[in-house]
Amino acid sequence: MLAVSPVMLVTDESCISWYSELHRDGIPSLKWHISLGSLSSPFSSNVNVSTMGMLDLHQITPPSSFSTTDYLWARDGAVIICFTSGTTGKPKGVAISHSALFIQSMAKIAICDYSENDVYLHTAPLCHIGGLSSAMAMLMAGACHVLMPKFESKTAIEVIEKQDITALITVPAMVADLISFLREKGPWKGRDSVKKILNGGGSLSIDLIKETVNFFPRAKILSAYGMTETCSSLTFMTLYDPHFSFSYQPHQFHVGADLGSVQRPRGICVGKLAPHVELRTDGDDSIGIGKILTRGPHLMIGYWDQVRSSVSSSHSWFDTGDVGFIDEHGQVWLIGRESGRIKTGGENVYPEEFLKIMVSYHEEMYSWLIFLGHVLVSQHR
Repeated sequence: MLAVSPVMLVTDESCISWYSELHRDGIPSLKWHISLGSLSSPFSSNVNVSTMGMLDLHQITPPSSFSTTDYLWARDGAVIICFTSGTTGKPKGVAISHSALFIQSMAKIAICDYSENDVYLHTAPLCHIGGLSSAMAMLMAGACHVLMPKFESKTAIEVIEKQDITALITVPAMVADLISFLREKGPWKGRDSVKKILNGGGSLSIDLIKETVNFFPRAKILSAYGMTETCSSLTFMTLYDPHFSFSYQPHQFHVGADLGSVQRPRGICVGKLAPHVELRTDGDDSIGIGKILTRGPHLMIGYWDQVRSSVSSSHSWFDTGDVGFIDEHGQVWLIGRESGRIKTGGENVYPEEFLKIMVSYHEEMYSWLIFLGHVLVSQHR
């Protein structure tokens, strides 16, 4: 269990379904509960619940054993704790600083061209670093924010049309759901209003990129690679830009610029570094494949239960856990996770790379079987 001890809980009417269970189990560290709505059931059963209108120093005072100054600043300058399971499967609280959120916001504004003219749809939850960092960037840009309780393709499309949404963020599963719904819908107004789509959490297939361009023809489509510990995006890549009639075809493998070059393993290109990011690999061979390391002001302060002993500095390198390389053009390529590496026959093999090879092999075998079937049928006739 993480050593996170919240002192204030803020809820609204949407929390009623789980609040009674939380209240029954109890959280010893909680001192205040603020309801954004009315004191309706089940909140009214808790005498310690207050409303926004009651937030007054004379009405809400800390227990005598606590000082108000204890709650003015979080430990070591943390502004927020984002939870991630990372590669361990066990939730970890990532303490993020004001400066990390600030520079991440500036990077997104510069690269995605966010501005005060944007109408931003919150498709990702604010408890996730992707949704949070994009929300902060849009706040700094002065954009209009449109929120919905949770992502559903039908609702999202309706909101896009009604509110003239210009920007949103996605993950591949969201894109697939949106495209699937739009195929059935037919003509729609959003194709003219949406100008910026930032995708994270995995690469988009060539087919998904093509269909996204078809349904969002005026949108600049970008992808990003990052993690909670680095306050979201480390790299960005433009997949499609309508202003330059540019469409990126995501490579599944990398080949040297000439025949004499060393061919690198299969991987996924995730683009070039954000302006504030330093990144290198620890590979010492001619190919340069190794663990991906990063440093800079974008790094987390540390994991909350270890923050005193793991405070990061802009001079220390953080191991992302990913394995890859940086090519001669400055593009970052991912091959797999260090924790999943398998040593066989003196070679390092990564499950992700093996899976891509097997999929490619089976697709080729399937094509040959279809061809052979046609030949046999024609001979039989």
